[in-house]
Amino acid sequence: MNHSKASHWIEVAHSLGEEFAGRAEAHDEDDTFVSRNYAALKERRVFSAAIPEELGGGGASHHEVSDMLRTLAQYCGSTALALSMHQHLIAATIWKYRRGQGGEAMLKNVAENQLVLASTGARDWLESNSSTTKTAGGYLVSAHKHFASQSAVGDMLVTSSPFMDEVLHFPVPMNAQGVTVLNDWRAMGMRGTGSHTVKLENVFILDAAIVLRRPRGAYHPVWNVVLAVAMPLIMSVYVGIAQKATELSIGHIRQKKPRSRMCPI
Repeated sequence: MNHSKASHWIEVAHSLGEEFAGRAEAHDEDDTFVSRNYAALKERRVFSAAIPEELGGGGASHHEVSDMLRTLAQYCGSTALALSMHQHLIAATIWKYRRGQGGEAMLKNVAENQLVLASTGARDWLESNSSTTKTAGGYLVSAHKHFASQSAVGDMLVTSSPFMDEVLHFPVPMNAQGVTVLNDWRAMGMRGTGSHTVKLENVFILDAAIVLRRPRGAYHPVWNVVLAVAMPLIMSVYVGIAQKATELSIGHIRQKKPRSRMCPI
């Protein structure tokens, strides 16, 4: 590991985190997305931290990004969790790129423009959920994609749709005709993640935009990659939250006056 590079991203997490912590409670109380935090993350080029340097990114390793997310989670859990959803899509694309399976154009685009990628994978899984119709040059897709973290400010939706006995995987710009983000994210925790429902209404998807076709309802090797790169990033956030909760709990206990050990008469 390049320790200077690793320390850079930890330093970024600490410097931004101090600012984010002051806004975390308000976002949680108001069910509002951490938009200002995302603007600050873009300024520090965090969305391309893991992208290889030859493609314009920061060249951070998977471990370094995980540690950055863990650190950031101790300041604002919602920001770190939403960010992890972007980072796991980047990590999967990097895996493909390093094996000559494509992804270079997307990674360069993210690095150059600090694009935010939103995923619907947690909802779609093996079956996926959409209405898909074949049309000239592509498909028309209609669906309600629930629980799309950071969709409030997402630039690209990475999603899927079933067609006959297959599931088609593809990215679609969030500003494409027929794409609407519904302001419906209400939850008991992590309310600042902006995990709204994304509505697709006859959205046209080019044949050339399909990056994967897999059998519907069956486990596919692609999940071996996605789960392997996604879960360490996502769980790093929860580790960071747990570490902060432990620190606060111990600090609270130490401040309390000790109880008398005398037995009552």
